[in-house]
Amino acid sequence: MKKNILSVLFLIFLTSFNIFASQLPSDFSVFQPTETKQEENTTAESTNGFAINYGGSLNSDFDFSFYEGSELFFDNFESLSLWLKLPLNKTCSSFLACEGEYKFSVSNSKDQGNLISNILDLPLLKFVFNIPSEKINTEMNLGRFYFADTTGLIFFQDVDGLFADFKLAKTEFSFFAGYTGLANYMNANYFETPYVKEENIYVLSPSFLVASARLQFNIFNTQFINTEFFASVDFGKLDYTKMYATLAFNGAISQNIFYILQSTLGMNFKSDGSENLKLSNLSKIELTSYFDFLNSSLSLGGIFASAEGTSFDKFRPVTQIDASLIGKSFSSILKASLLYTIKPINSLFVSLGSDCICSITTNENPLVFDGIQWELSAKWQIVSDIYLALNGNQFISFVEDNPNYFSTAIKFGFTF
Repeated sequence: MKKNILSVLFLIFLTSFNIFASQLPSDFSVFQPTETKQEENTTAESTNGFAINYGGSLNSDFDFSFYEGSELFFDNFESLSLWLKLPLNKTCSSFLACEGEYKFSVSNSKDQGNLISNILDLPLLKFVFNIPSEKINTEMNLGRFYFADTTGLIFFQDVDGLFADFKLAKTEFSFFAGYTGLANYMNANYFETPYVKEENIYVLSPSFLVASARLQFNIFNTQFINTEFFASVDFGKLDYTKMYATLAFNGAISQNIFYILQSTLGMNFKSDGSENLKLSNLSKIELTSYFDFLNSSLSLGGIFASAEGTSFDKFRPVTQIDASLIGKSFSSILKASLLYTIKPINSLFVSLGSDCICSITTNENPLVFDGIQWELSAKWQIVSDIYLALNGNQFISFVEDNPNYFSTAIKFGFTF
């Protein structure tokens, strides 16, 4: 079965390469930046209209954190990114995009001393080509790129694969198929995985075959329906197949108020038949109001992820995404959120958010109030290429086994 799936994907990739090749102009060539003062610029133009865009960014992050009853931790993160966008036709609608990244981090504590990490990654390397027509616009991405499912809570990471999007007047359909085994495991996290990370500059990720099919309808005016089927097949230790069917509604209630309503049915089973099909649920609701006062907004939201022993089984995402500051995932959880954002001036963005987090259990008390967390952040865009950000957050625990947690950070970055 798995070999048949891989064969189908291979045929899709071959077909996509043929389409891609047909998009290349007959006089295509690679142009180098001129060796003048413009060499420092991020764009170099050629005589026949092609332009190569390139640049980079450098970011520094200094964090101080501690758990109640333990020592203070200091973490420093440095990252350097370089990117390139190479057009493949005269209209620049088809292009090659790539990005390389180097990350350095050091963590310091009295017990463990200095823990140093170096990571080298290629998060982006893809061909993008557009095929416009009178009734349908087609965009295809082939290579390595970031992909997230409709909810943004099930799969959220870099992957090698194919993404095709087809847009009509009131309907949009997209297809995605990819493989995780070549991405850097140091920049990815998986839910309840038995795979151990070995500290190295580049470590191959566990092998998952992932696929998605989405369909979006514009019902009327600003009301939309989104449907998605997402699947993940583990080719390694778990031999686990996870499937998700999502139905989502979003749109405007009034001129300044918007809503999101999503529900996902999870379906998990072992391909060897050792585990029967298990059903789970992930649901999300969000309401956001925008105000004229200093470009501010207020959002209310709630997320439910089912637990084992209830009407559903435990919800199991693919990617490990933290639902709280102490690392709790979107599984067996009920979370209520409040977020306020404001821009006192055009160059300053401030946000203040708070969450109430409860665990869903099979004990006498099916709902356990884990705690409250808050986060305050501010980002100042000093000039167009330089920013400074401050962040502070805290988790206040109501459970004896979970300690209180606090952290603060200062971040600085610039692009070139």
